[in-house]
Amino acid sequence: MRRFLVFLLVFLLVAPVMVRAAAKPSTEELLRRIEELSKELESLKKQLSEVKEAQEERSEVAEEHEEFLEELKNNVGKFKIWGDIRTRMDSTRAYVPEYTNPLLSFPGAARAGGHHYENDTLYTNRMRLNLKVKPTEDTVVKMRLAYYKIWGMSNDYVAPGLFLGMGMQNNFTYGIRPADDNLYVDRAYFNWSNIGGLPVWVSFGRRPTTHGAPRQFREGLDKRDATPSGINFDVPFDGATIGYQYSWPWTGRIRICYGRGFESGFKTPIDRAKDDVDFYGFAWDVIDDPDRDMLLIVQAFKAEGVMDFPDGKIYMYNPAFNQWMEVYRTASTNLGDIYEIGATWQHKVDLPFFGLEGVDYFISAGLSITDPDEWSTMAMPTPNGMAYIHTSLLSGPYMTFSPTPPGDDDLDTKTGWAIWVGTRIPIPQLNSKLGLEYNYGSKWWMPFAMATDDPYIDKIATRGHVAEVYWIWDLPVGEALNEYAKAFLRIGYQYYWFNYTGSGSWLGKPMAIRSELNEEPYQMFTAPIDHMSNFYLSLELFF
Repeated sequence: MRRFLVFLLVFLLVAPVMVRAAAKPSTEELLRRIEELSKELESLKKQLSEVKEAQEERSEVAEEHEEFLEELKNNVGKFKIWGDIRTRMDSTRAYVPEYTNPLLSFPGAARAGGHHYENDTLYTNRMRLNLKVKPTEDTVVKMRLAYYKIWGMSNDYVAPGLFLGMGMQNNFTYGIRPADDNLYVDRAYFNWSNIGGLPVWVSFGRRPTTHGAPRQFREGLDKRDATPSGINFDVPFDGATIGYQYSWPWTGRIRICYGRGFESGFKTPIDRAKDDVDFYGFAWDVIDDPDRDMLLIVQAFKAEGVMDFPDGKIYMYNPAFNQWMEVYRTASTNLGDIYEIGATWQHKVDLPFFGLEGVDYFISAGLSITDPDEWSTMAMPTPNGMAYIHTSLLSGPYMTFSPTPPGDDDLDTKTGWAIWVGTRIPIPQLNSKLGLEYNYGSKWWMPFAMATDDPYIDKIATRGHVAEVYWIWDLPVGEALNEYAKAFLRIGYQYYWFNYTGSGSWLGKPMAIRSELNEEPYQMFTAPIDHMSNFYLSLELFF
């Protein structure tokens, strides 16, 4: 461009002179022409300067765009953010038969129960935010932050005397059970895959071990939300996994897991459990075939050195004030080991005879083994002096006025089992799905199911029967703008028929509710519920 302008300028200067040379112009004409050419030269210089400035501006804008695209590639381009938010209402009615409990009053025994307990409406809000980052080709970071709060409450004083306080599990329930308005880290872990070019990966962090298959069906989801099967393991913990994936004759994966459920710290305090609580596990997705909608999970876990009370608060009845009072407890004793074995099969099928397509069904079975080796002793002041409550894994409790616990004869191994079946039937005419589920747990059934999504108790922990029916209606909210978007209304009804006491608790010996309660005092921290019904209504939005 610059050479062209110079050439043009020279041409304009020389050409007229050559043309007019023959005409022999006057001096005045030559001066006038030189002045005009000078003005034209200044104008050309100005235009050249403007062109140069414009080129520099365009170059700067291009560099800024390149920097922005590079930043986008290095940051936002590697992030995926999605989540869900819901508002839920529960209406619950429970019946407690009359029973004798010496823990409620001193001296002597107190008669309690014999009537219904009701909570007409319990409202909760829950929000979960998922984040996935892939910094390199073979690594990925996954996180979930969660907030779950009861309307009008900043604690869990919603059912003292009926259920163990939600806060007492703390590390096992952060962000998963209703609590305060804090945003908790539910999950945070990273994976390194394709190690050595092999289908092997390792993972470290707070594990994705809650809401496992087949729990996703009743929660309105199509894919499972955790590694282990939900029949006997639904609790978060911190740990590590090493896994291997295979693809013949079908897709599957094998995982070896380790975790820590309680850190005992230095071994000097006398009021704290002396050993850590560690988890060891084996989870095998024997079949995981998305194309044929088939999933078979087999798993086995061990919790070693289970403590009596996780750090946190519980509610205990104080007869002096005639009310339930908040008491902070820490793990003081390692009671023994708990083993969990389970299997889950789920499948999607068409039933042309009934005109149904895409029907989900599942069957899940679990086995629990408790192996206690120590007693936990808790002191309580009474008008007659200091009383002591001795309890262990599915053993006791015994109230005595001696700090010496019972002998080891009562610390025997107990084996429990459970079965869980269900189906979810699509009804495309109503843009909805109908679900039916049933589960049963035996007398000694003890799963790790502290992280229930329901407000009071995980139905899978029930020692007895639970039937549930639910309806999910996909709301007409317009076209989905991302792959996670969905909105639905979920209505359900659960009926619990308890055969034995202590469902969901590893402390204390289960007692037959409709027979043994009339034969001997019931020494437990919660009332023995005979049956309970729960109606829920949930509005949920995924984004």
